[in-house]
Amino acid sequence: MTTQETSLKRYIEELSTTNTDYKFPQQAINQAESLKSLSSDLYTDNIRFIYELIQNADDAAAKHATLAILNNKYLIIAHDGKPFDKKDVQGLCGINNGTKKKDLDKTGYKGLGFKAVFGKSNNVIIYSNGEYFRFNSSYRIKWNEQWGTETQEIWEKENDRQFIYPWQINPIWTNEDEIPTFIIDFFRSSKIPIHVANIILLNNAAEICQAIEQLKQQPHMFLFLRHISQMAFRTETSDIVSIECDANHGSKKIYYNQKIHSQWIIKRLELEVPKLIRQKLIADCKVPDKLRGIKKAEMLFAAKYKDSIIDENGKITHTSTIDRLQDKESHLFSYLPTKIVDYTFPILINANFLTNANREQIHTDSSWNQWLFQKIGSEIFQWIKELVRNDQFRFEAYRLIPMKLNSTNNCLSEQFDKSFDKAVKDCDFILDRENKKQLRVDEVIMDLTSLSRQSSFISTNSMRQY
Repeated sequence: MTTQETSLKRYIEELSTTNTDYKFPQQAINQAESLKSLSSDLYTDNIRFIYELIQNADDAAAKHATLAILNNKYLIIAHDGKPFDKKDVQGLCGINNGTKKKDLDKTGYKGLGFKAVFGKSNNVIIYSNGEYFRFNSSYRIKWNEQWGTETQEIWEKENDRQFIYPWQINPIWTNEDEIPTFIIDFFRSSKIPIHVANIILLNNAAEICQAIEQLKQQPHMFLFLRHISQMAFRTETSDIVSIECDANHGSKKIYYNQKIHSQWIIKRLELEVPKLIRQKLIADCKVPDKLRGIKKAEMLFAAKYKDSIIDENGKITHTSTIDRLQDKESHLFSYLPTKIVDYTFPILINANFLTNANREQIHTDSSWNQWLFQKIGSEIFQWIKELVRNDQFRFEAYRLIPMKLNSTNNCLSEQFDKSFDKAVKDCDFILDRENKKQLRVDEVIMDLTSLSRQSSFISTNSMRQY
C-alpha cells in the first residue's frame, strides 16, 4: 500500500517540471524529433518490442506476468515484481540513466528498451503500487512566455513551424478516475497480485495481436528468464506458459496450458574472465558499465530432450533422447532471444553478448564477444564429456557435437573454430565400449568389423599403441 512517504506523486510532478523547462523552444523540438526517430526505428519487429517489456518485468524480479489485449486496443503487461521507485521513474524518463547499468543480475543496460513503446503508442499509462502516471503526446504543456511570444499559436505562425516537445520523457501524474474503468476492473479481478503494469493504447492493435500469437507458439523463448516462471496470455484465447525448474537434475520443463511443450537439459557455467580480457573491457568505451571490472561471467547451455517412455509393466520401451536443434531454431540468447541466427549451434546458448540496441546484430569486433565464442567451443565438449557419464543420456550426448562455423572474415566464427579444433584434440569426451574410460580422439579406434571383440584378436591397448 502506498503511503505519503512512498508515493511518487511529488517526484513525478517535479520531474515533469524539470523535463519541460527549456530555455528555447527549438531545444524542445530538436529533442522531440530525436526521440521520435529513436522510438520508431528501435524495434521494427513487433515481437522484439514485446520482449523488451517482458524483460523489464523479469528485471523487477517478477514471478508471474500477464499479457492482455483489452477492448481490442489496449496492450497490458502486468506483473507481481518490485513496484517503481524514484530511480525507476528517472530511468523511464531518460536515456542511459536506468537502474540496470551496473547490475549484472538485470538484463537491460542501454536504457532504451522502454522507448520502443512510443513507436507503437502515443498514450502510455504506468501503474505502480496503486498509483498512475502517463506519457501522452496530446498533453499540452504550459507555454513559457519567455520564449518570445504570448502563445504557442503565435510562435508557430511567426516561425512557420509546429511546436512539439519530447512528451516521451514527461511523466504526467494521473488520478484513478482518469483511468478507464475496464482497466481497473481487470486489475481487481486478477488472480495474481499486480504491482506494476504498462497500459499501452496501441496505434495498430492488429499487428501486435499477430505478434502475440506468434510469441505463444514459441514458449521456449522464455527459457532463460531469471525470475518469471509463468506468463499468462489474455487475448482472443486464454493461455498460460509456465517454466518448471529442476535444480537437482539441471533441467527445465516448459508447459503450455499445463501440457509439456518441451524439455531442456540446462548447463550453467561460471567462467573466470582472464585479466587481459578485463583490461580490454576497461579500455573499450563501447562496453557497458556492468561489464567493466567483471571477474566472472555466466553462460548457459540448453539442449532439448525427450524423456524415456515406460509401458504399463514398468519396462522402458524408449530411452531418453537428445534432439539436435535445427538451424532455424538456433538463436543466441541474452536472457531473451536475439535475432541473431548466423551461428548454427545444436543447442541454445545464453550469455551477456554485446549486441546493437535492437538485439538484431552482434558486435563481431568486440573482444568480449570473441572470448565468449572461444569459451563456447571448449565448454560444449566439456559438457558432452559430462553427459556421456549420465546414465539417462550416454551416447545421445554426441548429438550435441557442433559443426565448425567456417565463416570467413568473421572474428567470432574464427575464435569458435580455433577453440573447437583444440577441444576435439584435447578433450577426452569419448566413452569406451565398456563405459569405463573416457578417451581423446587420438586414443580411439573405430572397429566396424567387431573383430576386436574376439578373445583371440589383438588387444585394444596394443592396437592403440600401434
